[in-house]
Amino acid sequence: MKLENLKSGSSPIKFSQQPRWFPITLILLVAACLYLYKLSAEGLWLDELTSIEDVKDGEGLPPRNLVRPLYYVLLWIWMSVGESDAWLRGLSIPFALGSILLTYQLGRCVAGQPEGLVAALLLALSPLFINHTQEIRMYAMSACLGLGGTLVLTNTLLIQKSQPPGHIAIGGWASMRLLAMLTTPLNITLLGPDIWLILARFRTQRRALLRFGTWLLLMAILWSPSLLAVAFFVSPSSEYATQAHVTSRSFPTSLHIIRMLKFFTVWPFEVQSNAIIALFYKGFTAVLLGVMGVGLIRKHRSSRLFWVTAWAFLPLVMIIIFSYVSISLWVQRYLLFVCPYILILVAAGLVRLWRQWRIAAVIIGIAYLVAVSGGLGRYYTIQDRPDYKFTLQTINSQEKPGDVIVWSLYYRKALAHYYNGSAHIYWKPTRNIDNQADVETWINSFPLRQTRIWLVLNVDEETYPMFYEALEENFQIQQNQVFEKGSKVFLLTQH
Repeated sequence: MKLENLKSGSSPIKFSQQPRWFPITLILLVAACLYLYKLSAEGLWLDELTSIEDVKDGEGLPPRNLVRPLYYVLLWIWMSVGESDAWLRGLSIPFALGSILLTYQLGRCVAGQPEGLVAALLLALSPLFINHTQEIRMYAMSACLGLGGTLVLTNTLLIQKSQPPGHIAIGGWASMRLLAMLTTPLNITLLGPDIWLILARFRTQRRALLRFGTWLLLMAILWSPSLLAVAFFVSPSSEYATQAHVTSRSFPTSLHIIRMLKFFTVWPFEVQSNAIIALFYKGFTAVLLGVMGVGLIRKHRSSRLFWVTAWAFLPLVMIIIFSYVSISLWVQRYLLFVCPYILILVAAGLVRLWRQWRIAAVIIGIAYLVAVSGGLGRYYTIQDRPDYKFTLQTINSQEKPGDVIVWSLYYRKALAHYYNGSAHIYWKPTRNIDNQADVETWINSFPLRQTRIWLVLNVDEETYPMFYEALEENFQIQQNQVFEKGSKVFLLTQH
């Protein structure tokens, strides 16, 4: 792209030596490489294993699941072709690439082609978005369908004032919103800015408002079975609300919204052990906040950027309010559907800086590359979840007839997916075992008559010496392999 084209205002750029679609195609190719890179290097984590189990036992399919059934239906079809980790994770990739393309189109529509290209590139490089694209979960699909509905509505809002929108356009918007809500219910929060923008744009056109109202009513009727299921699922007295990972969530504040800038763009990890690097990312988050402000005060098409601001932040405000009224839903992956809108605002600020304060834009651009490179490097090289895959592959490759497995982890879903042997499995969880007497009682429950016991152990570093000492006293430790995130595999035999 020629630099002078970036200074040409918000009108579409004309390429003299290359087609207009070349830059976005290149971005999509880069994104595809990032999504495919190390796609199955890490084993599946608990939520991914839950997706597979919910499809196989029918818990994720309608009518047993009405909360977010659409992804599971597609996964059920996808699994009929293959069940390898890479194949199952690949279901999210088309939706992730679609999200990048739709982000480009939306950014181009509300701000200009340079802004659309920059926003698409930021989304392609986002470590958080890559993370959830390389998962057997519905979050990339949710973002794609949400963007589809937003782009249809944007085009509808931009029609001539004298021309009322047709049923095809409004129906397309309503259909995309319904599909998005059937993927993840939090997409309903996009209807807040939708309705506000519709009322502002068509307030004097009764026929248009009547058509929108009719389609909203039809959407509500079609979603009503899911609405009842969702209301029960997230009520404070529900089984979901009482689970430990839900009750331990912090309640969000305005500071959490600012921190989401860092998570969505360059660094999706909660903890940074290096104090200098942590300070760098905090400072860079503040810079990104300023960049967004620069984009919003630009002169051209600013009202359309405020549309994007509504889609970016009104859902977050609604989720914060709900979190205080009922249960906290402030989880990074739950909020991924608003990420593209925030990146469009960041892109608008970066392009304006390029046009008016080029040195500042270059400095921030270099800092962005450094920051996102750190996030990508961290994502691709460090494993943050238990390594069920290689733990069980070790047992699969060395198991002998008559062996037994003692599985001490609380969750057993990995066994169904990764273990293909014939050993008898004993479930002996170590949760809440924190003293020597409990450890001895736990070991005494082992199947002691067996000649070889494969023990899969995952305990914290403080109590591990206690477990190891007790194992040494009661067994011969033939093997002791340590895997990522503390999982240990012991091969034990009798003294």
